[in-house]
Amino acid sequence: MVTKEDVENVVKGVVGGNLVRSIEVDENGNVNVTLVEDVPDIDSVLINLHTELAKLGGVGTVTINREHRVKEGESAEVTREGVLEKLKEVIDPEIGIDVVNLGLIYELEVRRDNTVYVKMTMTTPGCPLTMWILRAVEDKILEIPGVKDAEIELTFDPPWTPDMVSEEYKKKLGLY
Repeated sequence: MVTKEDVENVVKGVVGGNLVRSIEVDENGNVNVTLVEDVPDIDSVLINLHTELAKLGGVGTVTINREHRVKEGESAEVTREGVLEKLKEVIDPEIGIDVVNLGLIYELEVRRDNTVYVKMTMTTPGCPLTMWILRAVEDKILEIPGVKDAEIELTFDPPWTPDMVSEEYKKKLGLY
């Protein structure tokens, strides 16, 4: 079974000790890592961290969180359009298109308490980057000033098809 020391060595090797807030490993080998809020090049860090932790024997579920601190006096109106713009920063690394223009976002709701609900899909049910993309979506939403929490629901109904790509990107990709 994986030990906390094994996980700490991998995590600190990938992100460095000063960017790690906490590391927990339970009796089933499930790993929970919390990083500081401002990790440089977070996309690469998340991919590398998941890849390296997967190499350890006895690792169960890997959850990587980032601190989200509400700054003093932080208050802003959270809008659907603002959330969609922020989600355009989440690029599917295998395809090179953001989750919005790729058509992965099925529903988006900003609730009265400034919790953001997203119902989304992946291009395939077996996508190896599913957890990374879901975490990236959550992280980007939590970066928006005024957002209290993010709830991400994964669905495969209806299944994604290339027809769901935005018109702009269909033109760029030559899909018409």
